[in-house]
Amino acid sequence: MSLPSGFEDNRVVNVPDPTALAFTPDGRMLVTSKRGQLHVFDQDGKALTSPALNLGPKVCSNSERGLLGVAVDPDFEFADRNYVYLYYTYKKFGVCPEHKPANPRNPVNRVSRFVMNGDTVNPDSEIVLIDNIPSPNGNHNAGDVKFGRDEYLYISVGDGGCDYAEPAKCQTENDAARDWHILLGKILRVNRNGGIPPNNPYVEPRGRRCNVEGRTVRGQVCQEIFATGLRNPFRMAFDPDSATNFRINDVGAAAWEEINKGRKGADYGWNCREARRVNSRTGKCDPTPRGLVYPVHQYSHNTGCSSITGGAFVPNTGSWPDKYDKSYLFGDFVCGKIFELTPMNDGSGYTRSEFTEVPDSARPIAMTFGPYGPGPALYYTTFKFGGKDQVRRIAYTGGD
Repeated sequence: MSLPSGFEDNRVVNVPDPTALAFTPDGRMLVTSKRGQLHVFDQDGKALTSPALNLGPKVCSNSERGLLGVAVDPDFEFADRNYVYLYYTYKKFGVCPEHKPANPRNPVNRVSRFVMNGDTVNPDSEIVLIDNIPSPNGNHNAGDVKFGRDEYLYISVGDGGCDYAEPAKCQTENDAARDWHILLGKILRVNRNGGIPPNNPYVEPRGRRCNVEGRTVRGQVCQEIFATGLRNPFRMAFDPDSATNFRINDVGAAAWEEINKGRKGADYGWNCREARRVNSRTGKCDPTPRGLVYPVHQYSHNTGCSSITGGAFVPNTGSWPDKYDKSYLFGDFVCGKIFELTPMNDGSGYTRSEFTEVPDSARPIAMTFGPYGPGPALYYTTFKFGGKDQVRRIAYTGGD
């Protein structure tokens, strides 16, 4: 499907293995490469540094690991707040094992804050905010970092693919998201220094910090947890026109992809449920946990699309036609399409329609709105097997 009338989709820049992107207040584009590099470009794709930061020697980028997420401090324009935040897989033991859930030398995921000076990032400025998040099987790392309107940092963490404690239990049998004493299968929330917001849902009475070891002891709860019950919440998106509205795109297993509304203290049901479908009634799902939160939208793998990726709310700035107000755009890696989710007039749910198919058989990964001309445009990263990975831009140029 081609773009709707009045839109253009153009390549901005080629980047190897691009995983995430963010913008500084002055319009520079930060793009992470799975291999461990952070690149900085202007809006026309001109490289300002090559790269701005190279974490490659300390990053495991095998399987789904790597440098996976980037965020810019809400007060970045102030001299003492020029921070960028990165989620990456740390080569803790100097090796990057493939698919060995029980290997004691597996790498770990971490979230760090760095200082950006001009167009470069000082590697020695690293402050680790969250460390030792297990990566037992190489996949399901999640890896998104985003600031909410509350100016807290939200972090998405997958369930690790195979269970950190019972390595033979993988995929639908992996119940790590049901363990409250470990950070897997969760959305985390911390302040910009890594501290705990006072209104996090599990501060007291059993709450303990898990920022150093990635876990606490059984029977206690990690204070960093904002929500739980997720399989691989690869990307999140915050609504720029709402103080509380955000979406969590959770990659499904055998049958369904889901979009969840971010809510403090929510349990989205994995591994007891996949979207609204019952997955298990045994183990930690017996009895079924109470108060599970259903997704706001789900779609079947029977559609030919089966791996949800990045998402972005269309900002209400007047730069896109009014019919896109309140719309949510999201991509799917398998079918290479971008969809529009529109709320129904009666408030009963959402309708999904195809917005466009990504050019050249590429696959969308991450997306966000960023500056372009008189108003924001949709920027998204793509993977294309065999190379030609890109950052692309969809802009409205006039018409219907």
